[in-house]
Amino acid sequence: MHTNDGDITDNHINTYNTNVFIYPDQDMAEIKKWKEKLISITEQVPAEADKIKPLIQFMVTTIAPAKIYMMKYPDVDTTVPDKYIDLLIVISPKNNTPFTELQPILDIAYLNGWRVSCSLHSEGNIIDGLRKGHVFYSLQCIPENLVYDDKVTTYPVTPPETLREAKSKAYIKFEQNFANALDFHEGAAYLQEDNTSRITGFMLHQAVELTFRGILQSLNGYDKKTHEIRVLRKQVRRCAPQLCPIFSDDSEGEKRLLDILEGAYSHSRYENDYEISEGDLNVLFEKVILLQDMAQRVVHTVLTPG
Repeated sequence: MHTNDGDITDNHINTYNTNVFIYPDQDMAEIKKWKEKLISITEQVPAEADKIKPLIQFMVTTIAPAKIYMMKYPDVDTTVPDKYIDLLIVISPKNNTPFTELQPILDIAYLNGWRVSCSLHSEGNIIDGLRKGHVFYSLQCIPENLVYDDKVTTYPVTPPETLREAKSKAYIKFEQNFANALDFHEGAAYLQEDNTSRITGFMLHQAVELTFRGILQSLNGYDKKTHEIRVLRKQVRRCAPQLCPIFSDDSEGEKRLLDILEGAYSHSRYENDYEISEGDLNVLFEKVILLQDMAQRVVHTVLTPG
């Protein structure tokens, strides 16, 4: 195709030649290739994950993962959010795009009516973790959880004996951390008896923080260096989502209570006139009891040898 374009400058006509080349056969072939790719992606998605087909198509075409796993959790209690989807996305070493550039793409992942969370993991770490018995990878990165596979690399399955040993070590680690969480809870209960201590809220905060930290270290092999309950909760959601609704932001009332707990970490130690109402303290105590009970149940279910 050949066209003449012109404009007038200082009473002179300037003429430009524009050449546009169209290759219909090549373009149609490329379109056909992409259609076939999208169809092949959806055909891989198992029936129970049918609702996330659009998400899988989006991720495969934008970041080209090696594999995608949809997390599944043990049936411990009905408190597991039923509108929550967590996807573990494996990136091949052939993909040279930094995770910091891939993450913003995942942040826009959306599925109407569902809460979607995506985490990026390097293929090398996954394979190494499966061989060595990393508890989280060994339980989640299994063929039954696959919703997309580029079929380039076959991952190992953790040997049963290796997984049993890893579970046993993880359980011991949880018990050690959880003992400290229980001590803070008991200390807070002791201080509440006369209702005069300003650090009761701080003690409850530490009971929650150490419970979350114990979960992360034992079930995820990961320890987030922070005192922020919301940050820890976000990390815990990937390995023990049953705990997350206990301290949530799902309503203004719940958000207010969590703000009180978060603030107690510093306010109760540094502000002489700081106090938490008896009613709020009672609710926080109830929530800590629920959290620690659920944490024990989840860990027992996940880490019991079998």
